[in-house]
Amino acid sequence: MNVVITGSSKGIGFGLAKAFVELGHNVVVSSRNDDAVQTAVGKLSELGKGRVAGKSCDVADYDDVQSLWQFAKDKLGNVDIWINNAGITNRRANLVDLSATEIPRVINTNLIGLINGNKVAITGMTEQNGGKIFNMEGFGADGMVQPGMSIYGVTKRAVRYFNKAMASEYKDSGLIICTVDPGIVVTDFLTKDLYDAESAEFEKRKKFLNLLGDHVEDVAPGLVSKMIAANKNGSAVRWLSPLQVLVRFVKSFFVKRDLFQAGQLRSA
Repeated sequence: MNVVITGSSKGIGFGLAKAFVELGHNVVVSSRNDDAVQTAVGKLSELGKGRVAGKSCDVADYDDVQSLWQFAKDKLGNVDIWINNAGITNRRANLVDLSATEIPRVINTNLIGLINGNKVAITGMTEQNGGKIFNMEGFGADGMVQPGMSIYGVTKRAVRYFNKAMASEYKDSGLIICTVDPGIVVTDFLTKDLYDAESAEFEKRKKFLNLLGDHVEDVAPGLVSKMIAANKNGSAVRWLSPLQVLVRFVKSFFVKRDLFQAGQLRSA
């Protein structure tokens, strides 16, 4: 399979890219920073499996996204899977304390970028008669609210509506358009943006985070397997099912997890 992942130079995006490559698939990685892209390409190429290429792309710029599609076509041929993962967060602060430039920056990347990615991929995949598009959810997609995360949260809340709309609009196209829910993944977003790892609030939340959280390298392979197997338009690919959550809750009485102890924090 040929796969394009936006926002894939680090974090869950890079983890997904690595998991695809390890299975022998071909991957195009991207982010706004070209140096970061080339570093990611180098690391993935060292795996010696699948073809890997990379191109910088600002998803808020439609022409940039179109160029990424063409780059992937030129390098790999048809694009079988396109993953809209690129996203940024606002500085954790109440709305009135955010600057007038911070707000549109998050909305342009997370929401306009999502729309651009779908428009480009839907157009291209319609021309090639098939493909899968996955739109990445995040904190706020399920309606959960965290003080100081209003702008980021509303962009992720919009992912579900937008995906539902796209799945409906293109239900007879042969395309498969789905959301991806990675659950609680231990990344810089979790320990620096959503929470301050040194704060009392974080200490209070650690029990919950240890119950349902996971490291990128543990989540990514499972998500990739589910994305490859996905064949129902409009479905949701989730890392943890309700049954798995229940099992973890029961196990927590006997086995304690600590994802945040010294030496356990890892990054992709």
